[in-house]
Amino acid sequence: MKLDIIQLEFIDLTLRQMCVWLEEQTGFEFTDTSLYRIGDPGVHGQLPLRGIDIRMRNKAVGEAIEKLINDNWSYDPRRWKLRCAILHGEGSNLHLHLQSHKNTILIQ
Repeated sequence: MKLDIIQLEFIDLTLRQMCVWLEEQTGFEFTDTSLYRIGDPGVHGQLPLRGIDIRMRNKAVGEAIEKLINDNWSYDPRRWKLRCAILHGEGSNLHLHLQSHKNTILIQ
Protein backbone atom coordinates (compact mmCIF):
# COMPACT_ATOMS: atom_id res chain seq x y z
CA MET A 1 0.00 0.00 0.00
CA LYS A 2 1.37 3.40 -0.99
CA LEU A 3 1.01 6.24 1.49
CA ASP A 4 -0.55 9.46 0.30
CA ILE A 5 2.13 11.62 1.90
CA ILE A 6 0.36 14.89 1.14
CA GLN A 7 -2.33 13.92 3.68
CA LEU A 8 0.09 13.22 6.55
CA GLU A 9 -0.33 16.50 8.39
CA PHE A 10 2.35 15.71 11.01
CA ILE A 11 4.90 16.14 8.19
CA ASP A 12 5.97 19.70 7.37
CA LEU A 13 3.94 20.93 4.37
CA THR A 14 7.04 21.98 2.42
CA LEU A 15 8.62 18.55 2.94
CA ARG A 16 5.42 16.89 1.72
CA GLN A 17 5.44 19.14 -1.34
CA MET A 18 9.10 18.28 -2.00
CA CYS A 19 8.30 14.54 -1.91
CA VAL A 20 5.35 14.94 -4.29
CA TRP A 21 7.46 17.14 -6.58
CA LEU A 22 10.21 14.50 -6.61
CA GLU A 23 7.83 11.74 -7.65
CA GLU A 24 6.32 13.98 -10.34
CA GLN A 25 9.79 14.89 -11.69
CA THR A 26 11.15 11.35 -11.75
CA GLY A 27 8.07 9.21 -12.30
CA PHE A 28 9.26 6.96 -9.45
CA GLU A 29 7.33 5.92 -6.36
CA PHE A 30 9.76 6.00 -3.44
CA THR A 31 9.82 3.87 -0.28
CA ASP A 32 10.08 5.87 2.94
CA THR A 33 12.37 4.05 5.36
CA SER A 34 12.36 6.49 8.27
CA LEU A 35 10.02 9.24 9.35
CA TYR A 36 9.48 10.36 12.95
CA ARG A 37 11.94 9.13 15.59
CA ILE A 38 10.98 9.65 19.22
CA GLY A 39 13.76 11.45 21.08
CA ASP A 40 15.77 12.26 17.96
CA PRO A 41 17.38 15.69 18.44
CA GLY A 42 17.46 16.41 14.69
CA VAL A 43 14.88 16.86 11.95
CA HIS A 44 13.51 13.31 12.43
CA GLY A 45 12.45 14.23 15.98
CA GLN A 46 10.63 17.49 15.28
CA LEU A 47 6.94 18.10 14.86
CA PRO A 48 6.03 19.03 12.29
CA LEU A 49 8.37 16.40 10.92
CA ARG A 50 11.18 17.93 8.86
CA GLY A 51 13.15 14.80 7.85
CA ILE A 52 12.34 11.77 5.71
CA ASP A 53 14.65 8.98 4.52
CA ILE A 54 13.91 7.18 1.27
CA ARG A 55 15.45 3.92 0.10
CA MET A 56 18.08 4.00 -2.61
CA ARG A 57 19.32 0.79 -4.16
CA ASN A 58 21.70 2.35 -6.67
CA LYS A 59 24.33 4.93 -5.74
CA ALA A 60 24.45 6.55 -9.20
CA VAL A 61 20.67 6.99 -9.22
CA GLY A 62 20.80 8.35 -5.67
CA GLU A 63 23.47 10.87 -6.64
CA ALA A 64 21.40 12.03 -9.62
CA ILE A 65 18.28 12.45 -7.47
CA GLU A 66 20.28 14.23 -4.75
CA LYS A 67 21.52 16.70 -7.39
CA LEU A 68 18.04 17.16 -8.86
CA ILE A 69 16.60 18.10 -5.47
CA ASN A 70 19.46 20.36 -4.42
CA ASP A 71 19.48 22.14 -7.79
CA ASN A 72 15.77 22.94 -7.43
CA TRP A 73 15.18 23.40 -3.69
CA SER A 74 16.93 25.71 -1.23
CA TYR A 75 16.98 24.48 2.37
CA ASP A 76 17.44 28.02 3.70
CA PRO A 77 18.45 30.79 1.27
CA ARG A 78 20.35 32.56 4.07
CA ARG A 79 22.42 29.41 4.73
CA TRP A 80 23.16 28.33 1.18
CA LYS A 81 25.64 25.60 2.16
CA LEU A 82 22.88 23.52 3.80
CA ARG A 83 21.07 21.12 1.48
CA CYS A 84 17.62 19.54 1.24
CA ALA A 85 18.94 16.16 0.03
CA ILE A 86 21.86 14.14 1.35
CA LEU A 87 22.73 10.68 0.03
CA HIS A 88 24.45 8.51 2.61
CA GLY A 89 24.85 5.00 3.94
CA GLU A 90 26.32 1.94 2.25
CA GLY A 91 24.88 -1.24 0.80
CA SER A 92 21.41 -2.02 2.15
CA ASN A 93 21.57 1.15 4.30
CA LEU A 94 22.01 3.48 1.28
CA HIS A 95 19.32 6.13 1.52
CA LEU A 96 18.47 9.66 0.55
CA HIS A 97 17.78 11.94 3.49
CA LEU A 98 15.33 14.74 2.64
CA GLN A 99 14.90 17.67 4.99
CA SER A 100 13.13 20.99 5.17
CA HIS A 101 13.42 24.18 7.18
CA LYS A 102 10.81 26.88 7.75
CA ASN A 103 12.59 28.86 4.97
CA THR A 104 12.84 26.01 2.43
CA ILE A 105 11.71 27.04 -1.04
CA LEU A 106 11.42 25.66 -4.55
CA ILE A 107 13.86 27.80 -6.55
CA GLN A 108 13.12 26.65 -10.12
